[in-house]
Amino acid sequence: MHQAMKSRGFHLEETNVTDLERISTLFGVLSLAFMWCCLIGEFEEQREPTKPLKHGYAPKSLFRRGLDTLRKAIENLAWGKKPARTRFRYLLATFVP
Repeated sequence: MHQAMKSRGFHLEETNVTDLERISTLFGVLSLAFMWCCLIGEFEEQREPTKPLKHGYAPKSLFRRGLDTLRKAIENLAWGKKPARTRFRYLLATFVP
C-alpha cells in the first residue's frame, strides 16, 4: 500500500498538504480509492487472467491493474466514447454486494 500511495500510484507526496485535518481527509479518500482499485483489479484478473512471469509473480499487481483499468474508463468517459459508459457502470458494480 505504501508504494501505491507514493510513487507508483497516487503520488501522495506531491500534494504538499501540511494541515493535519486535510491530510486525514485525503488519506481517507485515498484509502477508499486504493480498495476500489484492488477490487477492480480482482475483477479484471477473474475476467481475463494474466500469465505469471518467469519468477512466478504477475506482471502487474491487482492495485496497478485496477488503477489502469479505472483510469482508462474515466478517460474514455471524458472523451464521450459510448462503450465507456457501459464499462464505467461495470466498474461501479464492484460496490454491489
